[in-house]
Amino acid sequence: MPPDLQQGPRCAERLFDFFGTVVRVRCTPEDATDLDFFFGPHRAEPGTRARYRVELSAGDGGFLRSLLAKDEAPKSFRLSSEPDGEVIEERRFTRWSSVPSPLPPFRALRADIATVQATVLARGGCCLAFHGDPHSGKTSLGLALLDRGWALASDQLLVVERATGAARPYLTPTGVRGRTLAAMRAGTLAGLEQRRSFCTVSGEVVLARPENLGAVVPVGRRLGPVHLIVVRRTSAAAPALVAGGPAPRVWPAGAWSWLRGALADDRAQSLLTLPAEGGVQAGADLVEECFGA
Repeated sequence: MPPDLQQGPRCAERLFDFFGTVVRVRCTPEDATDLDFFFGPHRAEPGTRARYRVELSAGDGGFLRSLLAKDEAPKSFRLSSEPDGEVIEERRFTRWSSVPSPLPPFRALRADIATVQATVLARGGCCLAFHGDPHSGKTSLGLALLDRGWALASDQLLVVERATGAARPYLTPTGVRGRTLAAMRAGTLAGLEQRRSFCTVSGEVVLARPENLGAVVPVGRRLGPVHLIVVRRTSAAAPALVAGGPAPRVWPAGAWSWLRGALADDRAQSLLTLPAEGGVQAGADLVEECFGA
């Protein structure tokens, strides 16, 4: 069981509001600093009543630093309800693997929200969610649209209220890699607070706060309707955008009620194909032409 981090000088505490649910986090001071970097826009006001408590425990480097390094240091977390302290989930592990994230505590929120791995942007009442395979160009496309006046709601997840169909911003750091990283390293990223990790497929990944890269959607806002756009890399020479793309994988399984009546009938699901390399700016042109009004 993780130690009670409320005891002794090596403890810290943070309050976060994730989609209307307040979570109290107990951790080390090092992890508190990293939590501010990862979830800063979701900080709740001091004294706000929490619904859940998460306790993080790891070695000297801290829980989050160990995750970024992808080392094999022992880590653990405990998720419990407040104020009674009833334990909902408790895990010990070394590598991240399939262990569910303790922050936000999605397992405890599964009755209230549905999620899709996606890059989400909004402008003028229009909300776009780009989903697809890893490294298909979702983040690069999002960065290109940020330069055109769109605002980022999330670089990781489309989070939807199951009861209303409204999308909720989830403002965590944007991961920049590959050619996009090489192009931005000496320019946009220079001097920004960063964290680094490594992907076995794409190599180095630099994480930067999204508000330092462009406009962001305030975390308290509700967005809709949501237009789902799957992004794929193909052998075609030029990008193409067509209606009727495949539906994304939704968590939790079967949580599709938010689709019925929540999306606009036209262009609710689309397919954007990009060349095997590049094509992001031309793809952004197509998105602007179709959804930019």
